[in-house]
Amino acid sequence: MKGELIRTEKDLEETYWWFVGRRIILERVLRRFGKHGRVGLDVGCGSGRNLQLLSRFADHVIGLDRSSTALELAASQRPATARADGQAIPLASSSVDLLSALDVLEHLDEDQRALEEFHRVLRPDGLLLLTVPAYRFLWSEHDEALMHRRRYVASELHMKLTRAGFRVLKRTYAVFFMFFPIVFYRLFRGLVPKNPFSPKASHVLLPVPLNKFLIVLLRLEAWMGGAINWPWGTSIVVLAQKTTSAKVKVSVDLAAPEQSRHEVQQPAELKVM
Repeated sequence: MKGELIRTEKDLEETYWWFVGRRIILERVLRRFGKHGRVGLDVGCGSGRNLQLLSRFADHVIGLDRSSTALELAASQRPATARADGQAIPLASSSVDLLSALDVLEHLDEDQRALEEFHRVLRPDGLLLLTVPAYRFLWSEHDEALMHRRRYVASELHMKLTRAGFRVLKRTYAVFFMFFPIVFYRLFRGLVPKNPFSPKASHVLLPVPLNKFLIVLLRLEAWMGGAINWPWGTSIVVLAQKTTSAKVKVSVDLAAPEQSRHEVQQPAELKVM
């Protein structure tokens, strides 16, 4: 993601309904299905705002991002940070209890490889929290501005996780109640001529009362989502657990020679930005 867009999103993260509501949903999922661990890792940490959420479920948190702008902003949260790609994480195998990758997979050329790398660094029974954008038909200028490679359907993501050696604990769509208004907006925006060389993200600034109402709506969605999985939405939320079957162990062992050059002995050895 471009540096100027990262800075723009940082200014919105504390108040904009989508960012606030997503954190509410993720915290609800972790409290309902997760557990507290020693080490938490946020891959693609951006400005670092979600590290605050992760710190409620892990004693020590680490943020990784390949953007120097993101790491500069994340440093204000005072976690350990390092410049790294989700497909080559500079941590030892089985060293992380909770790993989050929030709207990250869609940016990567090889999402399956990233899932396998997440599996490698997680401890046995460690947890992976993922969010990704949903439905290819919602592809728009917004995706191009954010430099997405793809959008997903839940069954596709579930299959990729299973192939990487994870057991899915929770799989649901999110932003359910606002799904159809967003669909109509994206379709309408698609009719408007755009500059192909300078796509723009669609963070539509709303009147304060409407913004607050949408946050309440997502809070309701999060509360109800503890008992049900929403059948559609603009995002997908998944909590998965690392399995330790013999088949998974073999695949990880085979990958180890290639991955070993990315490993360090302890998270503390990461270069802090």
